[in-house]
Amino acid sequence: MSADKSTDASNDYRIKPGSGWSGAWKKAAAVGVFGFALAGFGFTQDAKRFAFSYLFAFFFFLSLALGALFFVVVQHLTKAGWSVTVRRTAEFFMAGLPAFAVLIIPLIALMAQLFPWLAPHAAAGHGASTHAEIALIREAHAADLHAPQAADSHAPRKAGPSVVARVAARDPEAALEAAKAHEHAKLIEGKKSYLNKPFFLARNAFYIVVWAALAYWFFKNSTDQDRTKSRQATVNAQTWSPLALALFALTLTFASVDWLMSLNPTWFSTIFGVQVFAGSVVSALAVLILVTMSLRDTTLKGAINVEHYHDIGKLLFGFNCFWAYISFSQFFLIWYANIPEELAYFHMRWSENGGTWQGVTAALPILHFAIPFWLLLSRNVKRNAAGLVLGSVLLLVVQVLEMYWNILPNFGPFAPHWLDLACFLGVGGAYLAVVFHRMENFPLVPVGDPRLARALHFENA
Repeated sequence: MSADKSTDASNDYRIKPGSGWSGAWKKAAAVGVFGFALAGFGFTQDAKRFAFSYLFAFFFFLSLALGALFFVVVQHLTKAGWSVTVRRTAEFFMAGLPAFAVLIIPLIALMAQLFPWLAPHAAAGHGASTHAEIALIREAHAADLHAPQAADSHAPRKAGPSVVARVAARDPEAALEAAKAHEHAKLIEGKKSYLNKPFFLARNAFYIVVWAALAYWFFKNSTDQDRTKSRQATVNAQTWSPLALALFALTLTFASVDWLMSLNPTWFSTIFGVQVFAGSVVSALAVLILVTMSLRDTTLKGAINVEHYHDIGKLLFGFNCFWAYISFSQFFLIWYANIPEELAYFHMRWSENGGTWQGVTAALPILHFAIPFWLLLSRNVKRNAAGLVLGSVLLLVVQVLEMYWNILPNFGPFAPHWLDLACFLGVGGAYLAVVFHRMENFPLVPVGDPRLARALHFENA
């Protein structure tokens, strides 16, 4: 289908009073207040569960905002003309990034509830029991007290290996747990130059500042151009996009390591940050499709056509396949190498926690790849509104599930809690209130971009 050549030139692409999107930010804010009130009550009941539920909600919406930032930067980097009319929607979701400077405060306050590396002995809870180690120490101490006094009264008493051997013979499982606790403590000790609170806080301050600065600059540069119609704004965005992309890659990768991978500090993977990145772009593209679809017959009428959706659908399909490739690569290499420290991630989501996460683990490849691949592969589906919406909804829901699967196994068995929903509503409501407020105050299309006419009449060859 060709672009709508009869587009009204007087259309300012602003949300009109009385439309379904008018006042949407107030509704989102109300949802956020309700969610935070409910979550606040949950915090008083179970602070640890609150911390994990909040991290799940926080990082999902953060990844969505970062995926939108990536989309905006790449459009400038590639000097894309076709995407000008859809870029502003991504800019709105990118512009919500400064809100995370406030939303991160509860996580900073509750770090001790999340990260075993803050209290090395607590790391035993991730696969080893400190009680077993304590039992061995007490047994050795008791044997020491009853041991014959050495000739040199100042010589320290030492429990011989026979003490540990006797305990191991009596309770092999306790001895094994103690040994695991000792190994976990050694691993964490070796990473303390990176995993320590001052450095962690400094890194996260850097991430937040970089994200907020990039979002502010690109959004201001774009919206100022609406008024000035200056071509220099486009040149500036293209000039700074390579540096922005490098900073994005650096900060997202290290933030994924800090907030997700270090939940189990004995595990490591060099590809994990790329997997999180792929998921963030999938989320952003799915939201971009859903939001513009809901506005295409009103505010965005004539600005976005089937050709735009076809291209966004191809990006959605491509990045989801990229996510599958990265996820399979990580799994296959860990399985093939069979190194205990690397296996911990999948072991926790399959064998540990009573095996309760097996169903989610088995469902993710099907819901996140097999079904979307079959659904979105066809050109006809990507050019069909209903099919594209269905695929976008599915992938967005599965991205939420995957983030839950990344975080909550570190808390315990699969047991969804009302705090998960409360935190999701709180964080999501606050973030979307900022996004929707921007949507009501600026045009939904970059009306000052010199490539706007090309985007309005975009057709695939």
